[in-house]
Amino acid sequence: MPPPYAGVQNVSLLYAKTYKKLGIQAAITFVYKPENADDLGAKADYFFEYAGRPSLFKRIVFLLKYFFADPVLYISLFRKYFKIYPKISVETILYTAYGVWVDQVVQEYRPDIIASQAALIKTFMVAEVAKSRGIPIVFEPYAEIHDLEMGVNKHLDESGRKKYWNYFLGMADLVIGMDNCSVGPLMYLPSEKVKVFYDACNFEFYQKELTETVDDVRLSYKLPKDMFLLAMTGAYHYRKGHDHLIKAISILNKKGFKDIGAVLVGANVGKEKWVELAKEEKVAENIFFLQNLDEESKFRLYKSIDGYCNFSNSARSCGLDLALLEAMSCALPIIVYDNGALPSSVPEGKNGYIVPTGDITGIADALLALYEKGEEEKKEMGEESRRFALRTDINVTAKIKLDWFKEIAR
Repeated sequence: MPPPYAGVQNVSLLYAKTYKKLGIQAAITFVYKPENADDLGAKADYFFEYAGRPSLFKRIVFLLKYFFADPVLYISLFRKYFKIYPKISVETILYTAYGVWVDQVVQEYRPDIIASQAALIKTFMVAEVAKSRGIPIVFEPYAEIHDLEMGVNKHLDESGRKKYWNYFLGMADLVIGMDNCSVGPLMYLPSEKVKVFYDACNFEFYQKELTETVDDVRLSYKLPKDMFLLAMTGAYHYRKGHDHLIKAISILNKKGFKDIGAVLVGANVGKEKWVELAKEEKVAENIFFLQNLDEESKFRLYKSIDGYCNFSNSARSCGLDLALLEAMSCALPIIVYDNGALPSSVPEGKNGYIVPTGDITGIADALLALYEKGEEEKKEMGEESRRFALRTDINVTAKIKLDWFKEIAR
């Protein structure tokens, strides 16, 4: 439950908030409570493993505390995980203690159903606890099942992965695969046990009117008022494609289009490499960096710019991510790669452009095409984005999921 500018955590908070609005009690577990944790006002019940950011010493204390709290359960969980993943790591040792901790949470909270926003080692421990307590569990995994560069997949051969995921996913009463993320569970489970779904966003929140002028908003973010700006939101990792956008803007800059730029929104880590790249490409004055924007800040930014990009270029990109849907909710034209589910966000090409993954020249061409559109055309493209995002409104998706959960609980 960190501040809601990180995708998975934001989604968890949004669902908890909406479930409560629909009369369902909800709890969230997380590692520790950071500053401004519940910016979205979910006001769920919260359980934290640690009182503050965990240091090495705190982790050792946690391990010892929960090992001795129930050594029988600890050893049982460890043996079950080792049976399908016969490698010992620091994570395995520590997260088995998490299993004992979450068993205490389950006994205190007594949930009717558990939903996990991943399929990782901690999920395994939760699932074993849920099974022993007779509580239905739903997995909502991302790319960790099908991406061979993630997690345990890197250390297992094909037969090892089959053994691991068949047992792991078999513990779930239902698996909800987000868009293209469903390809992973469908490799190991019958289709009737997998729901192919789509991501959600707080569409309703982004429908309000901007109370300032665009110029005033740009000034508050130290952005030039006369530059054509596109935003990209996400962690400053190579797989997100910030470097592709910077290089595309450099191509246009060299062709004389000096008034096309980008706003890169990320967190606290990794910005420096993109700052240096912008300098190397001689577009430092066209690239702007913002960090840790809450929902209100994102709304103001999206209402003051000209378009949005998503150039995620690895197998980890499999759904229409939260940031993309939020930008579309703000009626922005978009440019995306043909990777994972991203192309589905541009139906019939009415609201933006799809570029072959890795084609930086193609990005430059799409940027220029959008730049040269008339104001009415761009406005209509944005409205098409908004209409698309409407179907992913959290109020709609939460009701669908609740119906599935209730059926499982029955």
